Amino acid sequence: MRHLAPPRTPAALLLCCSLLLAAAAAVLALAPTARAEDALGRLTLPVTSGKTTDNPAFPRVSTDGACPAENAQQVSLVLAKPAGGTGTLGKTAVGAPFDQGPFSADIPAGKSLESLLRSWIPTGSLDGTYDIRLMCRDAGNVGGKYFPAKIQVTGDSWAVQEAAATTTALTATPEATAPAGTAITLKAAVTPPAAAGKVAFLDGTTELGRADVASGAAELSTKTLERGAHTLTAKFLPADSAAYAESVSAAVPYTVTEAGSSPSPDPSDTGSPTPGTPADLDVTDADGKALEVNPTLTAGQKVLITARGYTRSAKVKVTLADSEAVLPDATANAEGTVSAYAFTVPAKTEDGSYTLTLAEPGTDGHSVEFLFAIGDAPGPDPSPSDPADTDDGGTTDGADGGNGGTATGGSGGGDTATGPLASTGTSALALGATALALCGLGTAFVMHTRRKGLLRF
Repeated sequence: MRHLAPPRTPAALLLCCSLLLAAAAAVLALAPTARAEDALGRLTLPVTSGKTTDNPAFPRVSTDGACPAENAQQVSLVLAKPAGGTGTLGKTAVGAPFDQGPFSADIPAGKSLESLLRSWIPTGSLDGTYDIRLMCRDAGNVGGKYFPAKIQVTGDSWAVQEAAATTTALTATPEATAPAGTAITLKAAVTPPAAAGKVAFLDGTTELGRADVASGAAELSTKTLERGAHTLTAKFLPADSAAYAESVSAAVPYTVTEAGSSPSPDPSDTGSPTPGTPADLDVTDADGKALEVNPTLTAGQKVLITARGYTRSAKVKVTLADSEAVLPDATANAEGTVSAYAFTVPAKTEDGSYTLTLAEPGTDGHSVEFLFAIGDAPGPDPSPSDPADTDDGGTTDGADGGNGGTATGGSGGGDTATGPLASTGTSALALGATALALCGLGTAFVMHTRRKGLLRF
C-alpha cells in the first residue's frame, strides 16, 4: 500500500511565506540606495559631450568634496534608472581612500551608456535627462553617498546639463535693529520656487541654523545674536546640486542694542511715528549701545546710524555741516532704509554743535538729520528774561526746512540760534515785566523742541 504525504497545513504555508518575505526584506535592506539628501557635492565630467557608445563614457571624473571615511575604499560611476535603481558604468579602488578632500578618479571601461539604457528601454527612443553619480563605497560595495551630474541624451549623443542658476534674498524682522534677547525672524526667498533644498542662515561665518525650502521660502527665528553689529546672509544649499546651483544672498547689516533700549512711542509727540512704526533715525555706539538724544561725542568716535524713509535702493548723500570732511555715500535697501551706516567723527572737529545729514538727492528726496555735540556745546540761557514758558511757544519746529538744527523764536522777529534747542533774543525787554512776575512765583521752564528726524527712544 502506498502512503500519501499528509497535506500541508495553512499554518505551514504561512510560515514559509513569512520566511521568504523576511529574506527578501533583508536583501533589500542591504542593497545600496541613493537619495537626493545623500548628495555630497558636484561631479565634474572630463568632457561636456560625447557618444552613447563610448566605453568608458567618462574616463576621468572629479569631485568638489571628499567621501565619508567609512565609505572611501572604492568609487563606482553609475547611471540612475528613470524608474529607480542604478546601473554601473565602471568602478575603481585606485587612489583610495577617497576621504581627503576633492579628488579625481580614472574610471576603467565597463559598460557604455547605450548598453545600459537598452537593458532598461529595449525599443524606442533613449532621449531624456539622466543622472550620473559617483558612489562612495566601502570594500564590500556598501555606501549611499554620492556626487551627482546630469546629462541630456539626444539620439546617439549626450551632453552635460548645467545646473540651473538660483537666487536667494534675505530679510530680517524686526528690520535693521533690535534689543538683545528679541526673537529675530530671518526669511529667505529662493528662486526658482521649484528648487528644493535647505537654507543656511549665517552671522558672518557662524551658522545660526538651517531650514527647509518650501515653495521658494525658508524661515528661521533666533534670539542668539549678541549686542553689537552683525552681518547676516542666507545660503541656499540645493538637494540636487546637479539640477540647481548654490546661491548666497546679499549681506544684511544688523545691530543688536542693549536689552530694553527700544522705547515705546510718545503719544504726546505729534511728530513721533505711530505705534509699531520705527523712528526715522536710530544711532548706537560701536558696541551697539543706543545713544541718547542729541548726544555728546568725542573726535574720532565711531557710531552706527540707521535712517529710514528713503526710496528703495536710493543713493543717500551724507554730509557734516560746518565741516570739510568728505564722507562716503550710503545706499538704502529694498525697504528704503540705510542700515548701520558707520560714521566716525573727524579727528580735528572742534567743540560745538553739529548736524549730520543723510539726504536722498532730488526735489522730493528724503533727508534725516543726526544732531550731536563735541565737548561742551553751548546751551540756552535760562535767565528770568527767557520767555520760553509763554503760551504762544518760544520755538518752532524747523525740521521741515532741513536747516541743520536752526530754530526761530516765537516773538523775536528775526533772532535765530543753531543747535537742537531754540534760544530767545530781542524779546527779553518786551516781556521783562512778565518774566519778573514769574520769577516771584517760581523758576522759568525751558521748552525743548522735538523735530522729526531726531533720535527716538
